[in-house]
Amino acid sequence: MAQFLRDEIVKNLTIDKDCLIQIASVFANRIKALNTESDENKFFFYVIRFDNKGYRLFTIEELLANFDQAKRIERIIFTIETGKSLSSNRNIGAHFELRLDAKDPNLCYISVTADDSDWVDASFSAVHETIAKFKNKNFWARSAWMDLCVQLGGVFVSFVVSLWAAFIISPKLALENSFVITFLFAFLIFSNTWAYFKSLILQIVNKYFPNIKFYRPSKDRMHWLMQAVIGGITAAIVIYLLTLGFSFIGNILGALSPKNL
Repeated sequence: MAQFLRDEIVKNLTIDKDCLIQIASVFANRIKALNTESDENKFFFYVIRFDNKGYRLFTIEELLANFDQAKRIERIIFTIETGKSLSSNRNIGAHFELRLDAKDPNLCYISVTADDSDWVDASFSAVHETIAKFKNKNFWARSAWMDLCVQLGGVFVSFVVSLWAAFIISPKLALENSFVITFLFAFLIFSNTWAYFKSLILQIVNKYFPNIKFYRPSKDRMHWLMQAVIGGITAAIVIYLLTLGFSFIGNILGALSPKNL
């Protein structure tokens, strides 16, 4: 590692073509300002991974072309390296990297190191100020408050669904306090399965409100529209199937109740 280092985890960004162009401009300016030994090479390149394929590119035009054609972008990396950094696996020499990873928030960071403290500070500040303009509000969906809201929402939904189940099933049972008994039974079942559903809901929240969101307007708008349509159809089917299921369970339990034995 060189003498000076600055790094920081990157959070809650929406990355579009304009953002990529501005970041690329910062890196292009910083490699020009990097002083090295006269015989040492400097390299500036991009890495983009999408649709289970990865490419190392050397022009912003290539990066934007791949950005547009991708179905699902996983990662984009901006990198400046010197010959010493490459040959020593970054143990010595200067390097400057911005890593944007849609899958793993822990792999999203700015890292810059060199023996020139002014270059390190200027490079870090320049890219930090640039990406700050593209901050989104996804932090609220990834906070402890969202976890609490999902938990409380789950309790409320379990209560409502249990009432619904008791309303459908209890009239078919020849039991004293059949509504209360059915409600408690249903609530117990939903309470014990809620941990699984909570984990699934939080995964969905993290998917649709990611730490790093790669945004292409023409593709993402249609994607959201299709998701809304499919989500509405799925919800209607689930409600219909639950109603049939509760009625079926009620018929079975009713047939086993004392009045039919």
